[in-house]
Amino acid sequence: MPTATQFFGRPLERVSKRYEARFFGSLKTANATFKRTEAGRMAAVDAQVVRRLAASGSRITELLDLGVSSGTTTIELINALRQAGQLPRVTGTDRLIHANLVSLPWGCRALVEPGGHVLQYDVFGAPIRPWRRRLDYVTGMAALGNATNRLLGPHVTHAPAGTPVALVSPHLARMKNVTLIEDDVTRLNPGLIGRFDLIRAANLLNRHYFSAEEMAKAVANVRTYLRGPGAWLLVVRTHNAADHHGTLFRVAANGELEVVERYGAGSEVEDLFTASERSA
Repeated sequence: MPTATQFFGRPLERVSKRYEARFFGSLKTANATFKRTEAGRMAAVDAQVVRRLAASGSRITELLDLGVSSGTTTIELINALRQAGQLPRVTGTDRLIHANLVSLPWGCRALVEPGGHVLQYDVFGAPIRPWRRRLDYVTGMAALGNATNRLLGPHVTHAPAGTPVALVSPHLARMKNVTLIEDDVTRLNPGLIGRFDLIRAANLLNRHYFSAEEMAKAVANVRTYLRGPGAWLLVVRTHNAADHHGTLFRVAANGELEVVERYGAGSEVEDLFTASERSA
């Protein structure tokens, strides 16, 4: 597992998918989610969606990818679209995009969320996770991590601002025509309204993450971000690279969302998108 200093200081050509996965897989955010996305996880669904777009003759000029996490699957979707001749401008969102790499006493460092939550300590070049796994109590890492929290944790609040970093794949951060923004899908973002020909919400809109009230707000917000008739919405959840459950919608001439295609059992929140029209 690399430290944040090692990861963000590594030349781009030496940042492999495996290296990214090792780094992001160790970062547990303040809302108890991980900044990791498995490479190839969405490839099968990407291919089906791209084929559907081609068959319909749709041109995608603006793409919104909600909840990009580390951005690995965002890159793969962009590449799949480009290979099919689609060259959209891309907006990627996530609850957490920006963090700071701050200096601490004794030559140590920490990767810290804007709110002060520590994602990783760097102790003399060794990465220390602030959170615990069961295995840590066997290996002794729990005692080391707890000691690190006690010694360095109090210094984080008073540390200088540090170096800002983007918690996404460096390959995505440097791609042209890609904009990354921090966003909470349960809060309406006026800058996103009516802009997008294709929206993907992958592993985001599920009942495990949100209360019923929050989910209703998220669904309403996502619908307003669609450009209008002819625009596409993909809501999907994956359990592994071969187990997908999602729904591809398209905005009809009357503004309602129509189900075009289902993957697996369909999206667990499909009814919320269709019910929002009937109750409007």
